Amino acid sequence: MTEIEIEGVGIYRLPNQWQGQRLRRLRGDDRHTAVLAVGCGMTMHQFNKLPADKQYEVHKAYLALMSPSNVVPLADPAPAETRVIPRGHLSINQKLAIGRWLLRNKASLPHGHFGPWLDKQEGLSRHMASQCMALATGGRHGARSASGA
Repeated sequence: MTEIEIEGVGIYRLPNQWQGQRLRRLRGDDRHTAVLAVGCGMTMHQFNKLPADKQYEVHKAYLALMSPSNVVPLADPAPAETRVIPRGHLSINQKLAIGRWLLRNKASLPHGHFGPWLDKQEGLSRHMASQCMALATGGRHGARSASGA
């Protein structure tokens, strides 16, 4: 599920990656309101003019789309050999397994949802994820890492 239609408001979609980067600059209640407004294709001023019950419906849609059961299939937990130990050193085989797991998950998610999903994975930075995926796809960076350079 990537969008929810809200009667009297329209369709709510989670902000895409570019919108998310801009929204991260905001702080406090403005940030939360902006996420809800952008998802409806509105400005914060337009969103604030909505009746409280419609704002609540938008908030419920946001929570439904952000639910872990919606973003990550429950039947596909990370295999034991792909779990990252913070500050731990990983073997090439572990990086390959993590890269394959990440690529499977990225393919199963809608466009723009992989970054937020990745941010929720404890102990796995975007940089390490990029290295592992490059290694799994035979990317240039992955080949350099495999050779030990």
